[in-house]
Amino acid sequence: MSELTLSERIAHAPDSCGVYQWFESADSKTPLYVGKAKKLRARLRQYLTSDDLKTTFLMKRAREIRWIATENETEALLLENNLIKKHRPVYNVRLKDDKQYPYICISMSEAYPRIYLTRRRLPGNLYFGPFSKAQVAREKIQLTLDMFPLRRRPLKLPLAKPAKPCLNYHLKKCLAPCAEKINREDYGKIVQQAIDFISGDDAEMRQQVEQKMHLLASETKFEEAAKLRDILAYFNERNLSPQVEMQNVTPAFDIVGIYSADYETLKSELSLRDEDISPHPLTPSSSVEGEERSTGGEVRFAQICLLKFRDGRLIAKENFSVTETDMAASALTDADFAETFFRDYYLGMLDLPAYIVVPNGLELGEWSKALSASVRVLQLGEFSETAALSGREINPQALMQMATNNARLVMRERLLSENLRNQRIGLKQLQKFLGLKAPPQLIECYDISNIQGSEPVASGVMLRDGMPYKSGYRKYRIKTVEGANDPAMMYEAISRRLARVKTGEVAAADLIVIDGGSTQLGAAMRARTEAGLTIPMMGLAKKLEEIYTEDGKILRFDKESPGMQILRRARDEAHRFAVSYHRNLRMKRNLRSVFDGIEGIGEKKRAAILLALRKADLGGMTAEALAKKIKKETGVSAEVSAALAQKIFTGLPG
Repeated sequence: MSELTLSERIAHAPDSCGVYQWFESADSKTPLYVGKAKKLRARLRQYLTSDDLKTTFLMKRAREIRWIATENETEALLLENNLIKKHRPVYNVRLKDDKQYPYICISMSEAYPRIYLTRRRLPGNLYFGPFSKAQVAREKIQLTLDMFPLRRRPLKLPLAKPAKPCLNYHLKKCLAPCAEKINREDYGKIVQQAIDFISGDDAEMRQQVEQKMHLLASETKFEEAAKLRDILAYFNERNLSPQVEMQNVTPAFDIVGIYSADYETLKSELSLRDEDISPHPLTPSSSVEGEERSTGGEVRFAQICLLKFRDGRLIAKENFSVTETDMAASALTDADFAETFFRDYYLGMLDLPAYIVVPNGLELGEWSKALSASVRVLQLGEFSETAALSGREINPQALMQMATNNARLVMRERLLSENLRNQRIGLKQLQKFLGLKAPPQLIECYDISNIQGSEPVASGVMLRDGMPYKSGYRKYRIKTVEGANDPAMMYEAISRRLARVKTGEVAAADLIVIDGGSTQLGAAMRARTEAGLTIPMMGLAKKLEEIYTEDGKILRFDKESPGMQILRRARDEAHRFAVSYHRNLRMKRNLRSVFDGIEGIGEKKRAAILLALRKADLGGMTAEALAKKIKKETGVSAEVSAALAQKIFTGLPG
């Protein structure tokens, strides 16, 4: 490309609508981001001056801009869709797993077309869909085959030599074009009838089935009529007991509910813990010191719930997950998620409703033209006005709330199920990594904490099925080691634990993880040998996330894999627990001088304060939280409690 700067290149951009692509370098073949604009030059200039988080985040990496001018906005939208699906840019959100939705295909490119399910669209064939659920598509295919004797076997016809008719021919389920029992013209007429059948809605399909059933009955073809009677029963059963039914309403409309939140908001609103959410490369992770998670909300999670109303009935509720991307959480909006959903779900669909309703504030009117002239994409308020003017008995606000609540609930269920699935995968990976006889259902992890040998402690945490099991956590005050000698301290802690295992007081772990390298692991193995036990052990070093095995090998695995995430979770939790305990002991040791220089505290108050401090978990509190606790439990003034808390925390290890 030319050596012009970005601002110089943008100055030469056309003032028409079109699609633009940001690249990391002039040599890049895959764009970082694909977007569309009504006026390319004006939109691209905004990227150079905007302080919007989304723009700022992208422009830290973007070094090259390319654009394609289009005749109109609809053409730009369709081109944007094609480029996003082709290149999968890291800064464009997309539906979870970016899967291809199934279509019903009638292979018009063949001499004798057949009908089948596919997720690929090739030129020359006729497609119906996409369908959000493959089961629905398969049901329609089966109904069509029950109605029309189309061929089912994937043969390339005509054959060089006529084949022998298969069982489907004798069962009158196929007219055997492979055996030349029917010519192309007559077969083509049946194919057209099948196309008309699939193209109609459920009411039209039901009417056709009913008419043919009566015709067959009048011709005394009762067996064939009975088969169509069963098909009608299927239609009736599928439309019974709708979840929501309204009178005098718009015949066909969709409600699109969206729930999205960053990591911290998600935990708060859905009552989730860190360990409930499967680790993601972009989610906040344990800090280097392992004491707490960072709070930046680096990932935004999104879930979409679609409610489909036809003829006044809620006929389907479908849920869609949106991928987490490299874009910062604060840079993404519900409009980004909605556009992703429209692009991947609605674009190319034939069976579209008259109205698609989105939450207020989402400007998606341009999608009406892109989808179909008969479709209107309306915000909730606009749809409410339309329904009110037409006298429709409908409460759009309640339906949108239903969709949003369902999206929120499905989000929680999805995160928990994904986490459970990843835990199972992770435990199997550990079995394979470490050559264990079975997945380690019970894992214990140990760490040491001290400063130059003072107040030395060890911690032992327990994971059951890959999840922290707080009842199994243990603290150890080191009693036999003088000075800074972490291996000796590890030996003491493991010896004390295994002594209880040997007597049967506690169950043996399936795997013991040591926070450290070969030296700490060797000390733990010596304690195990002396206890006469054979529990598998391994070490996990912090810097390079290296695994130290009992036979002296050093292994490295993908640190984002489910198995390594379980090990890192155990190691970080053991470290946090040990540091908190050690910090707590050091603080309490210094309580003797906490009252020096603070006036207005009598003997009774001093005793009450010391009692409150000794009971408090100082290692897990902030100065502000401690001040409130002292004031509440002892009745001293806010000034005195703040001074005491500040003195306790000042100069002590964090």
